[in-house]
Amino acid sequence: MQKVHKYMEIKEKIKKDILSLKYKKGESIPSERELATVYGVTRVTVQKAMASLVQEGFIERIHGKGMFVLKNTESNIYILNNEKSDSILGFSREFQGRVAVTSLLVDFKQIQADEALAAQLDVVVGDAVWFIRRIRLLDGEAVLIEDSNIPCQVIETIPESVLKEGSLYGYIETFTHKKIKDADSLIEAALFDREQASLLNISPGLPMLKITEVTRLEGGITFNYSISYNRADIFRVKNMRIER
Repeated sequence: MQKVHKYMEIKEKIKKDILSLKYKKGESIPSERELATVYGVTRVTVQKAMASLVQEGFIERIHGKGMFVLKNTESNIYILNNEKSDSILGFSREFQGRVAVTSLLVDFKQIQADEALAAQLDVVVGDAVWFIRRIRLLDGEAVLIEDSNIPCQVIETIPESVLKEGSLYGYIETFTHKKIKDADSLIEAALFDREQASLLNISPGLPMLKITEVTRLEGGITFNYSISYNRADIFRVKNMRIER
């Protein structure tokens, strides 16, 4: 019989308390020190249990304030850019092995960089850029719209099969023979407009997490300026800057 680690037992007990509304959404829960005393375990054990609950989207830590409940149901909440993820390597690889990741290709074409886009991508105005719009799905549920802008001088060809079925970032690393190095992200709160909502089959006006990101390869080569429109009801974001 497989041994259950103590921290998993504690996690399940606290999770049960959350699901039974002992700790309601938005409320704080006892400190790690207090929980360690209640359950008769070390603080390290409680820390592991709480880290698992953070990963599953049940609680969040607010620096200087404590831990707070995010949800009282088993509905999925996914953590973007969490410290143990592969978020810098792209959406497909971030959730690889946890849920089924699929894509619907909405638009794929070459455009010419205007002044604003050229500045983000370190290219010249008028240079050719791949514009890609995809709907990303987790376990068959549409969760975000992703717009990518990739300089054609960096990536000459992109097969549609990669955009529909594979990992775009994995393909880019293979194509360029360079590793993805770092990314700068700007995260903003916004609301879905009618067009965006129709793509995700949700109601207009629902909250979103808008993430604007510039991603670079080794050597400081900018290869993607992207904007993703994420459903705020199922996503939380941890880090503002990530490096590999």
